[in-house]
Amino acid sequence: MGDRDIKSVKMFSIAYRAFLRGSNVWLSAARQKPVKSPSKARQKTIESFMIIRHDIEPALHLSSPAQFPAVVPVDTRQQEVLVVYDDIDQLLKPSLLPAVQSVPDVYARCDGMGTLIQPLWILSAAHVAVELAISHKIEFANTPYAIQQIIIHPDFYTYSSHREISEVQNDIALIQLQHPVQGIAPLPLYRQTDELRQTATFVGQGDFGTGLIGPDQVDGKMRIATNRIEKVDDQWLIFKFDAPPEATELEGISGPGDGGSPALLKTAQGWAVAGVRAGQDSARLGEGYYGVWEYYTRISHHLDWIDSIMQP
Repeated sequence: MGDRDIKSVKMFSIAYRAFLRGSNVWLSAARQKPVKSPSKARQKTIESFMIIRHDIEPALHLSSPAQFPAVVPVDTRQQEVLVVYDDIDQLLKPSLLPAVQSVPDVYARCDGMGTLIQPLWILSAAHVAVELAISHKIEFANTPYAIQQIIIHPDFYTYSSHREISEVQNDIALIQLQHPVQGIAPLPLYRQTDELRQTATFVGQGDFGTGLIGPDQVDGKMRIATNRIEKVDDQWLIFKFDAPPEATELEGISGPGDGGSPALLKTAQGWAVAGVRAGQDSARLGEGYYGVWEYYTRISHHLDWIDSIMQP
């Protein structure tokens, strides 16, 4: 199969997905485990993605490591590059399977993110931090740093199968490193309470898709997206994934594997961390569609707790 044929199959796959999802007959199997290249490696599914508007060149969302060096994955694992993303891809692209290399490509899959806010301290989400082991190391600029302690907010009210994201509380955590990070400027916290209607920038790493079809590709690259803060309360900064023409220029949302990633606001002094990614309310729309609501823990509500932990 030539490059043109593969591209044609891919385009048909995208169109067919859009038809299925738009008709509300999306197969339940499409949210099952992705199909990987043949291997004896253990398979584990963690969805992580940056979903963007469908009518903008995807390359505009790419972020170089130098752009936001303080934002990093705090939990990663090596995973084989997916040949087909899900059961729909497997149905539509069977001719790709025989061409799989005997030694499959791998990439670093992100299971959660964090932001360096002081040389010794990383800010993340509680639901990410509870999965970390104290023996884990976190890399900044290819240098691993050992963890000293992991501090979960004492009033973290976690998820359950019957609980809505809006019912979660205090999804925030701090990770202290054994040694200060060198050569990386921490990002300050946003200390104002005027977040409403401002446009935030998301930084995330993981699977990739658009608001028409949801997650569809995997490449492990860092991306950025923007979104307006539509609602605020004591716990949350809340965003809606708008379709054009109401969308921001680089409109997008994050996903589960990007838990702990920041919502950044631009200030006169530079970027500041205003929120930490907690989750999404997709209602009946399906994850990653236009119209879903994104929830970020509101940093300005937690300043006293954060400062009390990090004080000398």
